[in-house]
Amino acid sequence: MSGYVYNAENLTKGEALVMRTLPLTTLYTRDLLYGNGSIHFKDLRNTIADFLVVSAANGSADTVYQDVRPVANECVLHWCVQTIRASYDEGAYHEEVINIAYNTTTGPSPWLATPFETEFQNGTDVFYMEDIVIDTDQAGHDHVVYGTSNSSASAIILAFIDIFPSFSTVMNESAVPSMRFKTWSTGPAWIRYLDFNPWLAPNNVTRHMERLAKAMTNVIRSTPGQDKVTGAAYSSETYISVEWAWLTFPLILLVLSFVFLVSTIIKTSKDTGAGVWKTSTMPTLIYSLPKETQAQFIKSPTWNGTQDTKKVRIRLLPKTGWRVSGQSLLNRSPQLPRPAVQAPRGWI
Repeated sequence: MSGYVYNAENLTKGEALVMRTLPLTTLYTRDLLYGNGSIHFKDLRNTIADFLVVSAANGSADTVYQDVRPVANECVLHWCVQTIRASYDEGAYHEEVINIAYNTTTGPSPWLATPFETEFQNGTDVFYMEDIVIDTDQAGHDHVVYGTSNSSASAIILAFIDIFPSFSTVMNESAVPSMRFKTWSTGPAWIRYLDFNPWLAPNNVTRHMERLAKAMTNVIRSTPGQDKVTGAAYSSETYISVEWAWLTFPLILLVLSFVFLVSTIIKTSKDTGAGVWKTSTMPTLIYSLPKETQAQFIKSPTWNGTQDTKKVRIRLLPKTGWRVSGQSLLNRSPQLPRPAVQAPRGWI
């Protein structure tokens, strides 16, 4: 599971084994290496793949050359039935797995290995004899049985013989790892140089297996011609609960503000003098008159409605400016000095 090539002549260390995958059943006869073919998952039946992943401690050849013990993980892929709660909110589809059921019944090995010998060859025929049957009643849910045929299960299981077993080596500490797989074929194994190896430490092997299982599940669910599962569809509604006690202060503040506004309106409505003065155009007209005319309007330092007033007519003439009734024609409003050169009449 770990080691390196040692050259005794020049006392140098060569190619190092940094990763190996080992299935817990043999390739052709499916003989079990550890009891029922598993170390930590003996209760699972109808497993797709159960294998060991052994990697150098830090994923490099340094620890291999230093004889550091490698890191081993047992991984398993198995058939299961998932109960999923689906939801659709604001254009996004969500799924939540709320229960997982799988087959934990005991029984003989589903593999049947039959040796054969002919005039030209000999070997062993291997068959997967058991259909996949999973009863969801084991998890306390509705009694529904799911499954698939032994031929479909066998086809999926045999798809993993290309990578289990396999191994990855490096020529030195800085070399690119090369992975050898399809070791079952006659002649040298296939080789591929990897920029990234998910099985190699310190990568998260568990996370990689979860993604692999999810990808396989999505492929099965998306296959044309699969049976649809009929179920109830629900839509969510939003309800708002109001704690009226928390609204007491804002409501009281709103009522008091309204009372204050109404009181202000009633109080100021009786002051007619100030209202007339603030809303009229008289200040603009008065302060644009000649100074001797303005003096007649500002005899008192304050303006109120109790003072006697007289009617005054004010006109704005095009050539002579403001004119006030009862004033001399010689009194003109201030005008800007005329420039020496003027534009013709009608020009701006």
